Amino acid sequence: MRRRDIQPIYAETYRRRKRTRKVIFGIFLLFLLLVTLFSIWRWHAKQELKKYPIRGVSIDQSNGYIDFESLKNNGVKFVYLKATQGATYADDNFLSNFQRSQGSQLPVGVYHYFSFSSSPKAQFKNFVRQVATNTGSLPICILVQYYGNYDEGTVHWSAARKHIRKLMTAIRTYYKRPVIISTSHTIMQHLKLQATERTQFWLTDAQLGKPNGDATFMLVTPKQHFTLDRQVIFLPMSVFNGSRRQWARYLEN
Repeated sequence: MRRRDIQPIYAETYRRRKRTRKVIFGIFLLFLLLVTLFSIWRWHAKQELKKYPIRGVSIDQSNGYIDFESLKNNGVKFVYLKATQGATYADDNFLSNFQRSQGSQLPVGVYHYFSFSSSPKAQFKNFVRQVATNTGSLPICILVQYYGNYDEGTVHWSAARKHIRKLMTAIRTYYKRPVIISTSHTIMQHLKLQATERTQFWLTDAQLGKPNGDATFMLVTPKQHFTLDRQVIFLPMSVFNGSRRQWARYLEN
């Protein structure tokens, strides 16, 4: 009978430990690579953001109490406040937010969350009833995005285009102000609207540093952290698509 080569038990233990060390080292290298790539991405993002010096935030009742003077001290240059949604909903904190924002002397705008299921007439009445004359100094914004069961395949685009145009016309006629549509590239294509002084765009999926000639504002992140009164809060942050000089001219119009 042929004799088997039996190795000491510590030899197998040594090989296992060696394999384990290789696996751990590989995981460490992968982690190091991911950290490096993330750091490079963050650095690049910060460099791109520097090209847009005018930054602002959007606020609704879910954000709680906001110190607008503290926002201003954090470098925020403009604020948009949620006012209404659809035909019946009103933001509970709109009026108090608007009143307190006036003391900060920040440029303020208000926005309405568009409903695909409500008539433009009912939405317009809800907006006027809740907002009255508290519209701020920036263009009035209509936020158009998917919600609930509404997506690209379920929205009746022919009807949606007519309703949005009617709502825009009603708001422009009543308030004598430009309207800005906040939405994605895809929805903007479905709406078939052209950018003008009276109809502006606020892109929610724009890439900083890329050509976005039709955009007046661009969303950077839905959760930018700010430290206000020693508390950290997260707010959607957007930028004005232009320089400080262009911003000054924009505010004069």
